[in-house]
Amino acid sequence: MIMKKIITFLIILILAFPVGVSAAEKYISIDPYPFSTHVLGEDLVIYGKTNIAYVNIGLYYPDIPGFYGYAKYIMTISAKELREGYSIPTDALSDRWPEGTWKVIVQSGTTVDELYIPMTAQPSYNRYFRIAEYASDTLVNVKTYLCRGIEKKNGVLKITLEDGTEIRIFSWNNLAPSTKGTTQLFIATYENGYMTDVKTYKGNLVKHGNHVRLNINEGSDRLEIFCWEENLIPVN
Repeated sequence: MIMKKIITFLIILILAFPVGVSAAEKYISIDPYPFSTHVLGEDLVIYGKTNIAYVNIGLYYPDIPGFYGYAKYIMTISAKELREGYSIPTDALSDRWPEGTWKVIVQSGTTVDELYIPMTAQPSYNRYFRIAEYASDTLVNVKTYLCRGIEKKNGVLKITLEDGTEIRIFSWNNLAPSTKGTTQLFIATYENGYMTDVKTYKGNLVKHGNHVRLNINEGSDRLEIFCWEENLIPVN
């Protein structure tokens, strides 16, 4: 009798919690593409996250006459390859590699995510990267740079300008990379691979929506970093 009661109780538990106890919900999430356009002829690197061991990644033509969104490239890759950045080779502008908005799809069964990427023959420097400094809540200095976008890799933000100059931004706390809280923020300028200038700031690092903010002196002094498209739309 006691055994029957135990079995009945276990069956009730199983019926009440049929899935969530043993398995996490499947997901795929592709990271936003860091540049305004991809340059044909360069490798297209796609980053993302998934809890599925293996997924299919596909590159699809623009939806234009002669191509109509057909598949150009499909490969099965591991979750680790997607997390570390999977590289898809592209060729220079040609009849088989047209300019336009291409699509990347990462899928496993009904679990899917997609990303639309404009591809052009030449790089497009149409995003505005701004560093604004405030003292006593008053704007005292602002620098604006024209770039393709912000590349995030290994905790470092890298911005490449049209003349080849690189700006790298990174933060450290107790000799370890830091993305929030008390930190030391470095903004370094590189030319031809050599550091030509570096500025250091100390404060509390936070992210507000589409920009990064370093609060200094309880926020009355601060540093704010933005990236905008030409039409004043913030870029994540």
